Amino acid sequence: MGSWLNSDGLYIKYGPTETVTSKAGEYADANYYGSDHFVEIDFSYSDLSAFGTNTIMSDTVVIPGGARITKTEIYVHTAFTSSGSATLTYGLIRTDRSTELDYDGFDATIAKGSLTLGATVAGDGALVNTTLANDGLLTVTAGTANFDTGRGKIRIFWYMP
Repeated sequence: MGSWLNSDGLYIKYGPTETVTSKAGEYADANYYGSDHFVEIDFSYSDLSAFGTNTIMSDTVVIPGGARITKTEIYVHTAFTSSGSATLTYGLIRTDRSTELDYDGFDATIAKGSLTLGATVAGDGALVNTTLANDGLLTVTAGTANFDTGRGKIRIFWYMP
């Protein structure tokens, strides 16, 4: 039913929105490179707001300030299609939910032609191979046009130096 950002900076939900399950999670893998983590977010074209609008993909999965981003990728489960020339961009917004950290920091304007069934698209944005200055929530944006179909997973790999 509603939500707000309280004076402590915590995003609070109440009513039916409080119990919605998340499509995202964080994993730690001590056997991978010692202290590596990755965030995985399952998303569909229908999860995205109208093109040109940044969509926060999870209210609970935060990539912390100080994290060193080692790589990002999108794995496509169902091909993304569009009657227009839709593109996909993903990055971060600060946890205040209004200040851009870098909306295209993981990858900008991935063409729908690259988002085919079974494809893995590596991120090459400015935040890859850098250390985050602030906590961030993942945003995904459809550009130019809306998508008509498509489903995939975004993975962001990071560690704390």
